[in-house]
Amino acid sequence: MKKIIVLLVCVIASMITYGQNKMQNVMVNIEGIEVAPPQFTGIENVATLISTDKSQLIKNYLRKNAVYPESAARCMKEGTEVIQFTVTSAGKVTNLKVINSVCSEIDREVISVLESTDGMWKPGYNNGNLVDMEQEVSLVFAADDYRNLQKHFTKVATRYFVLGNKKMYLSKNPKKALRHYNHGIRYLPYDKSLLFVRGLCKYELGDEEGGREDWNRIAELGGIDFGDFNDLTFDFEKMKGYSEMAEILGK
Repeated sequence: MKKIIVLLVCVIASMITYGQNKMQNVMVNIEGIEVAPPQFTGIENVATLISTDKSQLIKNYLRKNAVYPESAARCMKEGTEVIQFTVTSAGKVTNLKVINSVCSEIDREVISVLESTDGMWKPGYNNGNLVDMEQEVSLVFAADDYRNLQKHFTKVATRYFVLGNKKMYLSKNPKKALRHYNHGIRYLPYDKSLLFVRGLCKYELGDEEGGREDWNRIAELGGIDFGDFNDLTFDFEKMKGYSEMAEILGK
């Protein structure tokens, strides 16, 4: 039996974040150009004010104001909601986009709360100039009061990862595999292993753009260590999306 089965029992290395900004809210210096991302202040109309770093405020704001929709709670919907948006040079919140959806009710709830922060952001700047910048936040919704939420989410996502790989590589049924991968990513949207295999699965099903989106997502998150796959005898090079995946991830 191919060593790809090793993937079926590996533990997904993951980290659940609560309202964490994708971009670190610190100033960085790139070739002499000072760049700083937007900072949430929690105060209205502060776009032109100078303030200290209040990057922790946004997750507290989301926790305080986002309500678990009753319909979602009744259906035991849980997972990690991820929303991407733009903070304009005027401190406005625009271009809200769902990156990882737990369910439509939760999508609307988190977007509504983020829209309420309009004008509460200190804009980002590039070399002294205020500019529009993209931000991303995530918020966990759990259907029960788990003692160890991260352990629970990792366990559930791993189960779906295993089921997806069985359907993908043993049963040769990528359509069913995709459903399992989607469930796993609903819990752990930043897990590179899940994104990697889902991208291959999507590409096999003819969704080439979807596959590229998953691999580009991995690249945004810092890339992947292909050394983790060196012991696998499964020939990824024969899969439809291998060449594009390799180009995107720099293999």
